[in-house]
Amino acid sequence: ASRGHEGVQAPHPGLCVSPASLSLPQGDEGGERVLQQRWTSFLKAQLLCSRPDDGFPFNVLQDVFTLSPSPQDWHDTLFYGVFTSQWHRGTTEGSAVCVFTMKDVQNAFNGLYKEVNRETQQWYTVTHAVPTPRPGACITNSARERRISSSLQLPDRVLNFLKDHFLMDGQVRSQLLLLQPRARYQRVAVHRVRGLHRTYDVLFLGTGDGRLHKAVDVGSRVHIIEELQIFPPGQPVQSLLLDTGKGLLYAASYSSVVQVPVANCSLYQSCGDCVLARDPYCAWSRSRCRHISLYQPETASRPWIQDIEGANTMDLCNASSPGSRSSVLTGEKQCEQVYFQPNTVNTLACPLLSNLATRLWLHNDLPVNASASCRVLPTGDLLLVGSQQELGVFQCWSLEEGFRQLVACYDPKVVEDVVPDRADRSGSVPVIISTSRVSAPAGSKASWGVDKSYWTEFLVMCVLFVFAVVLLILFFLYRHRAGMKVFLKQGECASVHPKTRPVVLPPETRPLNGVGPPSTPLDHRGYQALSDSSPAPRVFTESEKRPLSIQDSFVEVSPVCPRPRVRLGSEIRDSVV
Repeated sequence: ASRGHEGVQAPHPGLCVSPASLSLPQGDEGGERVLQQRWTSFLKAQLLCSRPDDGFPFNVLQDVFTLSPSPQDWHDTLFYGVFTSQWHRGTTEGSAVCVFTMKDVQNAFNGLYKEVNRETQQWYTVTHAVPTPRPGACITNSARERRISSSLQLPDRVLNFLKDHFLMDGQVRSQLLLLQPRARYQRVAVHRVRGLHRTYDVLFLGTGDGRLHKAVDVGSRVHIIEELQIFPPGQPVQSLLLDTGKGLLYAASYSSVVQVPVANCSLYQSCGDCVLARDPYCAWSRSRCRHISLYQPETASRPWIQDIEGANTMDLCNASSPGSRSSVLTGEKQCEQVYFQPNTVNTLACPLLSNLATRLWLHNDLPVNASASCRVLPTGDLLLVGSQQELGVFQCWSLEEGFRQLVACYDPKVVEDVVPDRADRSGSVPVIISTSRVSAPAGSKASWGVDKSYWTEFLVMCVLFVFAVVLLILFFLYRHRAGMKVFLKQGECASVHPKTRPVVLPPETRPLNGVGPPSTPLDHRGYQALSDSSPAPRVFTESEKRPLSIQDSFVEVSPVCPRPRVRLGSEIRDSVV
């Protein structure tokens, strides 16, 4: 059995994620002494899915589906894988669908081994001889001739070699079937269908935004038959399960499960639509598009029409039903009456049933040219300005690979003081629920789906901007932290010692040591004489001669401002000494 996974050691530098195929034969019981209770047939080979023009790799395996015709034809088994690229993250995600054959897988596992260098952590190819029986291989008849009928009987040298050589040197190359740059495929299921002429493989692909793509492998390319929006855009397709007996496909998301028929041939109302759909399940017969299971060659009175490769509608549909085709080509379709007010701008819708088709607007059987009164919008609708003159008949045709079909016909009239009933007019336009080759599921607009909102991206950018501004402010403060400290210290000192005019205090009349003041004044202006008015020494009492108690005075030094302060009793003064 083979199955892909992520997180394999990459044999090439720079690849951190590498999809691989595992070889795990059934009946592996582990080794007797080495690799006990472990796989003795564990081998890995890299799956290569890349663009053929530039070799851009899709190295993240999302899902794989094994398509085996029958147990007897296991050599013809195909492995369909859905891949994405790790380098697409952050931009528009793309997907690739590749197919691997059983022959390519066997060639890779029968090739050379790789071994990792413990010192350099680099992988290199093993060129020396490998032990026998071949490590990782199934128990074959040649091994049984050596009396090895179980993995428990494998020699220790084989198991020791397998412990360090589990990665194959060769890559499993694939064929790129589908490259989808605008969708992220996550699940795949494949059904082999028998058509009118040969067998086709129909792929059902689930996307990350709740859509389902139905495609057919035509050989050289893959044709997307239809697209269905089965889940809301925020719910990815998590699982796909086919019931081929009942013709149903079950799809599951996080919150719901839906049942979808593998084909709905009744959606194709004309021979051209049925053939251009290239649906192997459907064929045109008796003026109807019928399911291929109803085809019985013995009882069929008219030939069934199906052309998956060429979709030749001009020859096939003209030969089968010339009457119905002539009505389509001549445009014999009842036109819709619409009413406009004078000098008003109006829009005429033209819904297409196929993304591969193009629109052609005709005004009185002549192509519409850009003028002041009418213009074709980028969406395909016709912008029409009502005037007093007769507007004429407008027709919208769908053109695809030579098939021409009338989609809409309008006969506008300009009426004074009449409000056009837009509800009735829009109700007559056919509503597209889900049709062939459509990427829009409903409505009369040319494009489908809800317009993408960038509110989440706006919030993320706002948060990142605020975060960047905060980091910038913190970096600025850190770079100028020394200057900020000086600035804060100066502010604190200025608040403690404001620069005000000093107040002249009266001279002290009490000596500090009981000795009278000097007879001559001091030269230093910072000192004040104890008594300037008394020329003669004053006689002090014994109580006045006593010095101040050392307990009543002490010096305080502020840690912020180093200027000492002296407390004299209950008063605090700045020291000038």
